[in-house]
Amino acid sequence: MAERLSLSERGGCEMPAWLQVVIAVLAPSGVVVTLIEKTRRENNRDHNKNSELLRTIDRKVDHVSERVDDHIEWHLTKEK
Repeated sequence: MAERLSLSERGGCEMPAWLQVVIAVLAPSGVVVTLIEKTRRENNRDHNKNSELLRTIDRKVDHVSERVDDHIEWHLTKEK
């Protein structure tokens, strides 16, 4: 049966156990951070779209409010 050589015997270096644990913990967190960042960007984009929509609605409501005020004024000042 062939004997297995460690990385150090093949010219590489062995990774300490604590470093393997650190990598095992940090590698998945990189994926989580990427997903959170993507979600944050999408949220900001959607927030900007909704802000613009609300500004548009506000302008339209102001216009209707002015028209109603003018109409009420017309009723109050017209000859009876």
